[in-house]
Amino acid sequence: MATQTGSNTELVREYLAAFNDRDRETLSELLADDVVEHGIHDELHGVDELLEKLEAHFEPFPDYSGTTEAIVAEDDLVAVRYTVGGTHTGEYRDVEPTGYAAEWSGMAMYRIDGDEIAEVWLEEDRLGLLEQLEVVDPPAHLRI
Repeated sequence: MATQTGSNTELVREYLAAFNDRDRETLSELLADDVVEHGIHDELHGVDELLEKLEAHFEPFPDYSGTTEAIVAEDDLVAVRYTVGGTHTGEYRDVEPTGYAAEWSGMAMYRIDGDEIAEVWLEEDRLGLLEQLEVVDPPAHLRI
């Protein structure tokens, strides 16, 4: 099983590198045609929907990129803790560009089927992002 787990981890690492490089061709090759992404606010079905959503992140944050902080694999699942960031130069969820650099953390779990990513679950600190964009105030007890 160690070999399969190792190859699953490498597949996800390749996907994350293609994500940072905005390499749509490689992303398409690594995703199953019927991939499902369980996102924070929506569920995406198929490669085209997933790639459209990724592009939606690049528009308001053109320098958007991520760093893998930790990666753990077991059987057909690969979990990743990451940090992403970018400069807010385009409209994001009805928030006009602020010009602020923002960084937020997240976790993703990938289910591998054969040699493709078949399913993805995402959780990100979007509240922290909105605080950095000064759209919402942090809770009073957390202010310095």
